[in-house]
Amino acid sequence: MKKLLFILILISSCGSNKHTLVAEKKFELCSDIRYECLLSDLGPLAGKSVYKRNIHSLFENLLIREGYLTEVNKAEYRDLLNKVRENKVDLNLFEKFKTDLGFDPQILFMTSSFTSCYTYMIENLGIVNEDSWQYKFRDAYWKFEAEGNLRQENDFILDALKVIPEKEFQNINYRKIFLDLIFLELEPYPSEPVFRTN
Repeated sequence: MKKLLFILILISSCGSNKHTLVAEKKFELCSDIRYECLLSDLGPLAGKSVYKRNIHSLFENLLIREGYLTEVNKAEYRDLLNKVRENKVDLNLFEKFKTDLGFDPQILFMTSSFTSCYTYMIENLGIVNEDSWQYKFRDAYWKFEAEGNLRQENDFILDALKVIPEKEFQNINYRKIFLDLIFLELEPYPSEPVFRTN
């Protein structure tokens, strides 16, 4: 009897892991497709295409170099989100980022591109249910969006961050939405992107 119970638990956990892996792959594909569409809307990528395709990693690298992140994990991102909320991030950082890149990357930081992938998995594909972390993340993020921005007195964005498993958070695709949010919250003067060729 114990062996049968163990086998049933093992089978159900394998099915659960397989289902999670499918959801992860679908999310990555959706994110990649939406980002490619965003890049194609910018017109031909005249140089610096590697920068544009990896803008989130480059921005995260800047945050690490400048000491706003010391590691890439949820605790560090929680602290960074709180620093943004408390105006403890130097706005000159973003001018430096633009100068280093040689163009204004604002249009590449679009939160709706990635949140729509959660909705796609939940509503269109039906591959995640109400008990999944993806579903809980989407709902917490929607509550955050309904309140406005990081400057509001609520913890919805931290609630959204909390439900993402640490293992999945190591994938840049799951951090992009937070990097978008941080960049857009701190962008002092949103402008049309200006692409310079060197």
